[in-house]
Amino acid sequence: MDQHTTTRVPVNDEYAALVGKAVYVFAYYEWTIIYIIEYLENGFVSDYSRGKPMTSGAVLSKLKQVIKSLSSLPNNVTQSELDRCTDNFARLIVKRNALIHAHPCTDDDGSQILSYQASPTKPLPDMKWPKDEVEKIIAEIDEVACESKETLEKLR
Repeated sequence: MDQHTTTRVPVNDEYAALVGKAVYVFAYYEWTIIYIIEYLENGFVSDYSRGKPMTSGAVLSKLKQVIKSLSSLPNNVTQSELDRCTDNFARLIVKRNALIHAHPCTDDDGSQILSYQASPTKPLPDMKWPKDEVEKIIAEIDEVACESKETLEKLR
């Protein structure tokens, strides 16, 4: 069992840093989506930043609503690109939520990891978050964040 040097709570510092990195990379990605919405509907960043707090699901709903309400597509951006932004964001919200709503546990090998227990209505099954799974979600978020950034650059 790995224990942090400043707490009595059992935690592996490297693992905790990796989970933190996943959360940070998702936040960066979400802000790319927020700026895509801003370019499709001026004023959204202000609403998001200064208005009622919004969940990622609310941001997703806003993205869908704004795309649906477009009378024409912006220059250089295809419907397929916007649909991929929406689909990827929806999929990764579910995975990110499974990570951040997981609970600490001791794995079979004695390591401290997170474990997610889904309710029957959730799209992901019960799962553990060993180091390799956290690394996978970081890589997945990174990939779609860069793809979304390309769409954002086209809107600018």
